[in-house]
Amino acid sequence: MKKITLTPIVTAGRYTLMLAFLAVAFTACRTAEVAVTNDLKSVSTEYSVKGRQGFQIGQVLTFGDYTTSKVKRGWTFSYSIPFVARFNGAREKLSFQQYGPGGRSAEVAFVSRFRDVDVSPVREYFSLSTNYRNYFAGGIELSGSKEGWEFIVHNVDGGRTLKNTTLGFIRSNTDGTRIDIVGLRELEGGSKLANPTTVYGYEFQLDGKTIGAVSTLNNGKVWLKDNIHPELKLVLASVSSGLMLRHNVEETHEQLTMNN
Repeated sequence: MKKITLTPIVTAGRYTLMLAFLAVAFTACRTAEVAVTNDLKSVSTEYSVKGRQGFQIGQVLTFGDYTTSKVKRGWTFSYSIPFVARFNGAREKLSFQQYGPGGRSAEVAFVSRFRDVDVSPVREYFSLSTNYRNYFAGGIELSGSKEGWEFIVHNVDGGRTLKNTTLGFIRSNTDGTRIDIVGLRELEGGSKLANPTTVYGYEFQLDGKTIGAVSTLNNGKVWLKDNIHPELKLVLASVSSGLMLRHNVEETHEQLTMNN
């Protein structure tokens, strides 16, 4: 009887398994992207970000026609912005000029890692009923305009719960216009690497409709709805820059604890 060899079949099986393994490995190695709704993508411009990684000294953040001045950590100006002037004792401070198309610019200052004595006044200032201690807040003054904006996000890094408690808002101190902020906790494709308690970015909503978003993953990414007013775009760009430049509060706390 002629001997039957199964070598080709085994080889084919191994080849198929190898292709499957390579496909999985390729997928795992792709850069993770925050999940942004297709509705936003279809009506907005997506900007890649430069300058987020690397040295903080002389740091400049750029995306599209939007760029910051050199970022100052610890402030040498911006005490004229009403909100930040009240909480200049915060342990993390960021300030910069945000530049946009058409020669528009804004003075921007953010604070976080508040002292214990500042936590309650911050809640009162923004009329917050939450008891979170992890806040990121600040002020934006548009150049050549009397309009200013204030900003706060509580539980800004996410938390140890599956409930999305990362919420905040940007509000005009002129007419009270409010833009809500919601934390984004999902990655594109539902990656198994995603931690459901971590915030990977933030979505900006005006009257229940999404008008922009920012990803804080890797180098960062920004989406701005095309048909909104240029000054509103500048405000969203300013807040997006701040969110990409800030330190993770919990990571900073852990580093300080390890160093003590």
